[in-house]
Amino acid sequence: MNKIFKQFSYILLLSTIFGLIRYFTLEDFSLIKLDDKSNLTSVSIDDNLKSFLINLDLPEIIPIEIAKDIYDQNLAVFIDSRDLSDFNSGHVKGSLSIPYDPDNNYNDSVIDSLYNLDKPLVIYCSGEDCSLSGDLAYYLSEIGFMSIVYFEEGFPIWKNLEYPYSLVSNPKPVLVKDLNSKFKLNFIDYIIFISLIAICLIQYSNKYRFMIVYISRFILGYIFIYFSYDKILDPELFSSIISNYSIIPFGLENLGALILPFIELMVGIFLILGIFIDMASIVSMLLLLLFIFMIGQAYLRGKSIDCGCLLSDLSEVSSSEKRIYMLKRILQDICFILYALIVKYRAKFYINND
Repeated sequence: MNKIFKQFSYILLLSTIFGLIRYFTLEDFSLIKLDDKSNLTSVSIDDNLKSFLINLDLPEIIPIEIAKDIYDQNLAVFIDSRDLSDFNSGHVKGSLSIPYDPDNNYNDSVIDSLYNLDKPLVIYCSGEDCSLSGDLAYYLSEIGFMSIVYFEEGFPIWKNLEYPYSLVSNPKPVLVKDLNSKFKLNFIDYIIFISLIAICLIQYSNKYRFMIVYISRFILGYIFIYFSYDKILDPELFSSIISNYSIIPFGLENLGALILPFIELMVGIFLILGIFIDMASIVSMLLLLLFIFMIGQAYLRGKSIDCGCLLSDLSEVSSSEKRIYMLKRILQDICFILYALIVKYRAKFYINND
Protein backbone atom coordinates (compact mmCIF):
# COMPACT_ATOMS: atom_id res chain seq x y z
CA MET A 1 0.00 0.00 0.00
CA ASN A 2 2.92 2.36 0.76
CA LYS A 3 4.23 1.70 -2.73
CA ILE A 4 0.88 2.59 -4.29
CA PHE A 5 0.59 5.74 -2.18
CA LYS A 6 4.10 6.78 -3.19
CA GLN A 7 3.29 6.24 -6.87
CA PHE A 8 0.12 8.29 -6.57
CA SER A 9 2.10 11.07 -4.87
CA TYR A 10 4.28 11.25 -7.97
CA ILE A 11 1.18 11.50 -10.18
CA LEU A 12 -0.33 14.20 -7.98
CA LEU A 13 2.91 16.16 -7.98
CA LEU A 14 3.29 15.93 -11.76
CA SER A 15 -0.36 16.81 -12.31
CA THR A 16 0.02 19.88 -10.10
CA ILE A 17 3.12 20.97 -12.02
CA PHE A 18 1.43 20.47 -15.40
CA GLY A 19 -1.69 22.20 -14.11
CA LEU A 20 0.33 25.24 -13.01
CA ILE A 21 2.11 25.33 -16.36
CA ARG A 22 -1.32 25.30 -18.04
CA TYR A 23 -2.43 28.07 -15.68
CA PHE A 24 0.36 30.39 -16.84
CA THR A 25 -0.77 29.96 -20.45
CA LEU A 26 -4.28 31.22 -19.65
CA GLU A 27 -5.60 34.76 -19.51
CA ASP A 28 -8.03 36.07 -16.88
CA PHE A 29 -8.11 32.73 -15.04
CA SER A 30 -7.42 32.81 -11.30
CA LEU A 31 -6.43 29.83 -9.15
CA ILE A 32 -9.14 30.70 -6.64
CA LYS A 33 -12.56 31.26 -8.16
CA LEU A 34 -14.12 34.54 -7.14
CA ASP A 35 -17.86 34.86 -6.64
CA ASP A 36 -19.23 36.59 -9.73
CA LYS A 37 -22.13 37.83 -7.66
CA SER A 38 -20.04 39.43 -4.93
CA ASN A 39 -20.57 42.89 -6.39
CA LEU A 40 -24.34 42.56 -6.59
CA THR A 41 -26.58 43.96 -3.91
CA SER A 42 -30.18 43.27 -3.01
CA VAL A 43 -32.91 45.85 -2.84
CA SER A 44 -34.64 46.46 0.45
CA ILE A 45 -38.34 45.80 0.85
CA ASP A 46 -38.74 49.48 1.75
CA ASP A 47 -37.27 50.83 -1.49
CA ASN A 48 -39.47 52.51 -4.08
CA LEU A 49 -39.76 49.61 -6.53
CA LYS A 50 -40.64 51.59 -9.61
CA SER A 51 -37.77 54.02 -9.11
CA PHE A 52 -35.42 51.16 -8.29
CA LEU A 53 -36.26 49.28 -11.49
CA ILE A 54 -36.07 52.31 -13.77
CA ASN A 55 -32.62 53.32 -12.50
CA LEU A 56 -30.99 49.92 -12.96
CA ASP A 57 -28.08 49.77 -15.42
CA LEU A 58 -27.02 46.18 -14.79
CA PRO A 59 -28.94 43.03 -13.80
CA GLU A 60 -29.69 42.83 -10.09
CA ILE A 61 -30.50 39.91 -7.79
CA ILE A 62 -33.65 40.43 -5.73
CA PRO A 63 -35.36 38.36 -3.03
CA ILE A 64 -38.47 36.48 -4.07
CA GLU A 65 -40.55 38.72 -1.78
CA ILE A 66 -39.52 41.76 -3.84
CA ALA A 67 -40.35 39.84 -7.03
CA LYS A 68 -43.82 39.19 -5.62
CA ASP A 69 -44.28 42.91 -4.87
CA ILE A 70 -43.24 43.74 -8.43
CA TYR A 71 -45.70 41.14 -9.69
CA ASP A 72 -48.55 42.48 -7.55
CA GLN A 73 -47.93 46.05 -8.77
CA ASN A 74 -47.59 44.90 -12.40
CA LEU A 75 -44.31 46.79 -12.74
CA ALA A 76 -42.46 44.32 -14.97
CA VAL A 77 -42.63 41.48 -17.46
CA PHE A 78 -41.81 38.08 -15.94
CA ILE A 79 -39.65 35.78 -18.08
CA ASP A 80 -39.15 32.04 -17.57
CA SER A 81 -35.63 31.10 -18.71
CA ARG A 82 -36.13 27.34 -18.33
CA ASP A 83 -36.80 25.01 -21.23
CA LEU A 84 -40.30 24.80 -22.67
CA SER A 85 -41.19 21.47 -21.04
CA ASP A 86 -40.51 22.95 -17.60
CA PHE A 87 -42.54 26.04 -18.50
CA ASN A 88 -45.44 23.83 -19.56
CA SER A 89 -45.37 21.95 -16.25
CA GLY A 90 -45.78 25.18 -14.29
CA HIS A 91 -44.73 28.83 -14.40
CA VAL A 92 -45.36 32.23 -12.87
CA LYS A 93 -48.80 33.26 -14.03
CA GLY A 94 -48.57 35.58 -17.03
CA SER A 95 -44.85 35.01 -17.60
CA LEU A 96 -43.26 34.58 -21.01
CA SER A 97 -41.19 31.54 -22.00
CA ILE A 98 -37.74 32.51 -23.34
CA PRO A 99 -35.43 29.53 -22.68
CA TYR A 100 -31.81 30.54 -22.28
CA ASP A 101 -29.70 29.59 -25.30
CA PRO A 102 -25.89 29.58 -24.79
CA ASP A 103 -25.49 30.17 -28.54
CA ASN A 104 -27.79 33.21 -28.34
CA ASN A 105 -30.03 31.96 -31.14
CA TYR A 106 -33.19 33.81 -30.21
CA ASN A 107 -36.21 34.64 -32.33
CA ASP A 108 -35.82 38.28 -33.43
CA SER A 109 -39.56 38.87 -33.17
CA VAL A 110 -39.50 37.78 -29.52
CA ILE A 111 -36.66 40.17 -28.69
CA ASP A 112 -38.40 42.97 -30.59
CA SER A 113 -41.62 42.33 -28.67
CA LEU A 114 -39.73 42.75 -25.40
CA TYR A 115 -38.40 46.10 -26.59
CA ASN A 116 -41.93 47.16 -27.57
CA LEU A 117 -43.31 46.30 -24.13
CA ASP A 118 -40.98 48.93 -22.68
CA LYS A 119 -41.16 47.51 -19.15
CA PRO A 120 -38.57 46.17 -16.68
CA LEU A 121 -37.84 42.44 -16.82
CA VAL A 122 -37.98 39.90 -13.99
CA ILE A 123 -36.28 36.61 -14.89
CA TYR A 124 -36.36 33.31 -13.02
CA CYS A 125 -35.50 29.65 -13.49
CA SER A 126 -35.47 26.53 -11.27
CA GLY A 127 -33.85 27.77 -8.07
CA GLU A 128 -30.50 28.67 -6.52
CA ASP A 129 -28.69 25.83 -8.29
CA CYS A 130 -29.93 27.07 -11.68
CA SER A 131 -27.88 29.74 -13.47
CA LEU A 132 -30.16 30.21 -16.48
CA SER A 133 -31.90 33.31 -15.12
CA GLY A 134 -28.63 35.11 -14.47
CA ASP A 135 -27.22 34.03 -17.83
CA LEU A 136 -30.27 35.29 -19.70
CA ALA A 137 -30.33 38.51 -17.67
CA TYR A 138 -26.75 39.36 -18.59
CA TYR A 139 -27.27 38.44 -22.24
CA LEU A 140 -30.27 40.77 -22.49
CA SER A 141 -28.26 43.46 -20.74
CA GLU A 142 -25.46 43.08 -23.28
CA ILE A 143 -27.84 43.64 -26.22
CA GLY A 144 -29.23 46.84 -24.76
CA PHE A 145 -31.94 45.96 -22.25
CA MET A 146 -31.93 47.80 -18.95
CA SER A 147 -34.01 47.47 -15.78
CA ILE A 148 -33.45 43.71 -15.41
CA VAL A 149 -33.73 41.77 -12.16
CA TYR A 150 -33.81 38.08 -11.35
CA PHE A 151 -34.62 36.08 -8.23
CA GLU A 152 -32.58 33.00 -7.41
CA GLU A 153 -35.26 31.14 -5.45
CA GLY A 154 -36.90 30.32 -8.78
CA PHE A 155 -40.26 28.85 -9.66
CA PRO A 156 -40.22 25.93 -7.15
CA ILE A 157 -40.18 28.34 -4.17
CA TRP A 158 -42.66 30.65 -5.92
CA LYS A 159 -45.03 27.70 -6.23
CA ASN A 160 -44.41 26.48 -2.66
CA LEU A 161 -45.29 29.95 -1.36
CA GLU A 162 -48.58 29.64 -3.28
CA TYR A 163 -47.87 32.73 -5.34
CA PRO A 164 -49.85 32.96 -8.62
CA TYR A 165 -48.81 30.32 -11.12
CA SER A 166 -50.40 28.42 -13.97
CA LEU A 167 -49.93 25.42 -16.26
CA VAL A 168 -50.11 25.10 -20.02
CA SER A 169 -53.45 23.39 -20.64
CA ASN A 170 -52.49 21.92 -24.02
CA PRO A 171 -48.71 21.57 -24.09
CA LYS A 172 -46.96 20.60 -27.29
CA PRO A 173 -46.87 16.79 -27.47
CA VAL A 174 -43.52 15.04 -27.34
CA LEU A 175 -42.78 13.38 -30.65
CA VAL A 176 -41.45 9.85 -30.88
CA LYS A 177 -38.31 11.13 -32.59
CA ASP A 178 -37.75 13.50 -29.65
CA LEU A 179 -37.97 10.61 -27.22
CA ASN A 180 -35.55 8.61 -29.36
CA SER A 181 -33.05 11.46 -29.29
CA LYS A 182 -32.97 11.30 -25.47
CA PHE A 183 -31.85 7.69 -25.59
CA LYS A 184 -29.47 8.06 -28.54
CA LEU A 185 -26.34 5.95 -28.12
CA ASN A 186 -22.90 7.42 -28.65
CA PHE A 187 -19.65 5.71 -29.51
CA ILE A 188 -18.76 5.24 -25.82
CA ASP A 189 -21.93 3.20 -25.39
CA TYR A 190 -20.97 1.06 -28.36
CA ILE A 191 -17.47 0.54 -26.95
CA ILE A 192 -18.97 -0.62 -23.66
CA PHE A 193 -21.48 -2.97 -25.31
CA ILE A 194 -18.97 -4.54 -27.70
CA SER A 195 -16.28 -4.95 -25.03
CA LEU A 196 -18.69 -6.49 -22.51
CA ILE A 197 -19.88 -9.00 -25.13
CA ALA A 198 -16.25 -9.82 -25.98
CA ILE A 199 -15.38 -10.26 -22.29
CA CYS A 200 -18.34 -12.57 -21.74
CA LEU A 201 -17.37 -14.73 -24.73
CA ILE A 202 -13.66 -14.86 -23.89
CA GLN A 203 -14.46 -15.77 -20.27
CA TYR A 204 -15.38 -19.28 -21.43
CA SER A 205 -11.98 -19.81 -23.07
CA ASN A 206 -9.18 -20.61 -20.64
CA LYS A 207 -6.64 -20.17 -23.41
CA TYR A 208 -7.58 -16.56 -24.19
CA ARG A 209 -8.96 -15.44 -20.84
CA PHE A 210 -5.90 -13.24 -20.26
CA MET A 211 -7.16 -11.05 -23.13
CA ILE A 212 -9.93 -9.80 -20.84
CA VAL A 213 -7.31 -7.91 -18.83
CA TYR A 214 -5.82 -6.29 -21.96
CA ILE A 215 -9.27 -5.30 -23.24
CA SER A 216 -10.17 -3.75 -19.88
CA ARG A 217 -6.83 -1.96 -19.56
CA PHE A 218 -6.89 -0.41 -23.00
CA ILE A 219 -10.54 0.65 -22.88
CA LEU A 220 -10.20 2.17 -19.41
CA GLY A 221 -6.96 3.90 -20.35
CA TYR A 222 -8.42 5.26 -23.57
CA ILE A 223 -11.53 6.58 -21.79
CA PHE A 224 -9.47 8.47 -19.20
CA ILE A 225 -7.23 10.00 -21.85
CA TYR A 226 -10.21 10.86 -24.04
CA PHE A 227 -12.13 12.50 -21.20
CA SER A 228 -9.09 14.49 -20.04
CA TYR A 229 -8.24 16.01 -23.43
CA ASP A 230 -10.80 18.79 -23.81
CA LYS A 231 -10.76 19.53 -20.07
CA ILE A 232 -7.07 20.36 -20.43
CA LEU A 233 -7.86 22.54 -23.44
CA ASP A 234 -10.66 24.44 -21.70
CA PRO A 235 -10.20 24.45 -17.90
CA GLU A 236 -12.41 27.52 -17.56
CA LEU A 237 -15.43 25.71 -18.98
CA PHE A 238 -14.65 22.64 -16.89
CA SER A 239 -14.47 24.82 -13.78
CA SER A 240 -17.87 26.35 -14.50
CA ILE A 241 -19.36 22.84 -14.76
CA ILE A 242 -17.72 21.80 -11.48
CA SER A 243 -19.35 24.83 -9.87
CA ASN A 244 -22.78 23.52 -10.85
CA TYR A 245 -22.35 20.62 -8.43
CA SER A 246 -22.09 23.07 -5.50
CA ILE A 247 -19.86 20.76 -3.43
CA ILE A 248 -16.36 22.23 -3.93
CA PRO A 249 -15.57 24.64 -1.06
CA PHE A 250 -13.50 27.82 -0.85
CA GLY A 251 -13.62 28.62 -4.56
CA LEU A 252 -11.25 25.75 -5.42
CA GLU A 253 -13.08 24.81 -8.64
CA ASN A 254 -10.43 26.45 -10.83
CA LEU A 255 -7.57 24.67 -9.09
CA GLY A 256 -9.37 21.35 -9.41
CA ALA A 257 -10.12 22.04 -13.09
CA LEU A 258 -6.39 22.50 -13.70
CA ILE A 259 -5.12 19.43 -11.82
CA LEU A 260 -7.80 16.73 -12.20
CA PRO A 261 -7.57 16.39 -16.03
CA PHE A 262 -3.83 15.74 -15.81
CA ILE A 263 -4.43 13.04 -13.19
CA GLU A 264 -6.92 11.44 -15.58
CA LEU A 265 -4.45 11.76 -18.45
CA MET A 266 -1.57 10.08 -16.59
CA VAL A 267 -3.77 7.32 -15.19
CA GLY A 268 -4.93 6.58 -18.73
CA ILE A 269 -1.37 6.55 -20.09
CA PHE A 270 -0.13 4.27 -17.30
CA LEU A 271 -2.99 1.83 -17.89
CA ILE A 272 -2.24 1.58 -21.60
CA LEU A 273 1.54 1.30 -21.13
CA GLY A 274 1.22 -1.15 -18.24
CA ILE A 275 3.08 1.10 -15.79
CA PHE A 276 2.08 1.33 -12.11
CA ILE A 277 -0.95 -0.81 -12.96
CA ASP A 278 -2.12 -1.43 -9.39
CA MET A 279 -1.97 2.25 -8.54
CA ALA A 280 -3.62 3.28 -11.83
CA SER A 281 -6.48 0.83 -11.37
CA ILE A 282 -7.14 1.94 -7.77
CA VAL A 283 -7.00 5.64 -8.63
CA SER A 284 -9.29 5.08 -11.61
CA MET A 285 -11.82 3.34 -9.35
CA LEU A 286 -11.65 6.17 -6.80
CA LEU A 287 -12.12 8.78 -9.52
CA LEU A 288 -15.07 6.90 -10.99
CA LEU A 289 -16.67 6.56 -7.56
CA LEU A 290 -16.15 10.30 -7.06
CA PHE A 291 -17.81 11.03 -10.41
CA ILE A 292 -20.75 8.77 -9.52
CA PHE A 293 -21.12 10.50 -6.16
CA MET A 294 -21.03 13.98 -7.69
CA ILE A 295 -23.54 13.18 -10.42
CA GLY A 296 -25.73 11.14 -8.07
CA GLN A 297 -26.00 13.80 -5.36
CA ALA A 298 -26.76 16.43 -7.99
CA TYR A 299 -29.48 14.21 -9.45
CA LEU A 300 -31.04 13.54 -6.05
CA ARG A 301 -31.04 17.27 -5.32
CA GLY A 302 -33.13 17.79 -8.44
CA LYS A 303 -30.40 19.38 -10.55
CA SER A 304 -30.38 19.14 -14.32
CA ILE A 305 -26.80 19.74 -15.41
CA ASP A 306 -24.16 18.60 -17.87
CA CYS A 307 -21.94 16.19 -15.95
CA GLY A 308 -18.74 17.63 -17.45
CA CYS A 309 -17.24 14.22 -18.17
CA LEU A 310 -16.75 15.18 -21.80
CA LEU A 311 -16.83 18.90 -22.62
CA SER A 312 -17.24 18.38 -26.36
CA ASP A 313 -20.43 16.46 -25.58
CA LEU A 314 -22.15 19.42 -23.90
CA SER A 315 -25.46 20.47 -25.40
CA GLU A 316 -28.36 22.76 -24.62
CA VAL A 317 -31.21 20.34 -24.12
CA SER A 318 -34.19 20.22 -21.80
CA SER A 319 -33.70 19.58 -18.10
CA SER A 320 -35.47 16.21 -18.40
CA GLU A 321 -33.02 15.14 -21.10
CA LYS A 322 -30.07 16.25 -18.99
CA ARG A 323 -31.34 14.20 -16.06
CA ILE A 324 -31.62 11.13 -18.29
CA TYR A 325 -28.07 11.81 -19.49
CA MET A 326 -26.87 12.04 -15.85
CA LEU A 327 -28.25 8.56 -15.16
CA LYS A 328 -26.63 7.31 -18.35
CA ARG A 329 -23.25 8.65 -17.20
CA ILE A 330 -23.62 6.86 -13.87
CA LEU A 331 -24.27 3.56 -15.68
CA GLN A 332 -21.24 4.13 -17.89
CA ASP A 333 -19.03 4.81 -14.86
CA ILE A 334 -20.27 1.61 -13.20
CA CYS A 335 -19.13 -0.31 -16.30
CA PHE A 336 -15.75 1.44 -16.17
CA ILE A 337 -15.41 0.40 -12.51
CA LEU A 338 -15.90 -3.19 -13.68
CA TYR A 339 -12.94 -2.76 -16.05
CA ALA A 340 -10.86 -1.30 -13.22
CA LEU A 341 -11.68 -4.27 -10.97
CA ILE A 342 -10.62 -6.67 -13.72
CA VAL A 343 -7.31 -4.85 -14.05
CA LYS A 344 -6.77 -4.74 -10.27
CA TYR A 345 -7.43 -8.47 -9.87
CA ARG A 346 -5.89 -9.44 -13.21
CA ALA A 347 -4.00 -12.39 -11.74
CA LYS A 348 -7.22 -14.40 -11.63
CA PHE A 349 -7.51 -14.19 -15.41
CA TYR A 350 -4.05 -15.56 -16.06
CA ILE A 351 -4.81 -18.90 -14.38
CA ASN A 352 -4.99 -21.68 -16.94
CA ASN A 353 -7.14 -24.57 -15.90
CA ASP A 354 -6.28 -26.80 -18.87
